Amino acid sequence: MIRRLGALRGKRIIFGYDRYLLPDLEDYRAALAPHGVVMELVDTGHIHYLSSAELVCRAVQADSESFGVLCCGTGMGMSIAANKFESIYAARCTSADDAEMARQINNANVLCIASKLGLATNRAIIDAFAQTPYTGRKLDELEYITQFERAVPAAQAAGSKTLRRIA
Repeated sequence: MIRRLGALRGKRIIFGYDRYLLPDLEDYRAALAPHGVVMELVDTGHIHYLSSAELVCRAVQADSESFGVLCCGTGMGMSIAANKFESIYAARCTSADDAEMARQINNANVLCIASKLGLATNRAIIDAFAQTPYTGRKLDELEYITQFERAVPAAQAAGSKTLRRIA
């Protein structure tokens, strides 16, 4: 997943949300539609950020031609939950610049946004996230992160590297 270069536009969009997004749901569907085929995954019996994050992340794990968009009140809970899943690189973005950097530098495959930021801001964030390509920048660092997912002991993962904390 790390080595996949390019933009996400045109990929399947796996969309999950919590109750805070419900009043604006149609507007968000419309904001996502230009970027790919939107598939909503929520537990309709209990719309909650944790169940939505789980459903979306499992779907993205299973479909390399997709990316996720998660929206809750602040985006923070979704981001924390999403980053617990292997091969999911979720970024909580509060600006279009955040979204560009999340894609360009970190190859994020799940966007987490805050419904409290409003549709106009979130539309710009969604557009930037979907349209910004990953160019392979910081590939060594991203590959190092994948070692965290595999629970490789730090000393082994670092190999001969020495990590020092500088006050």
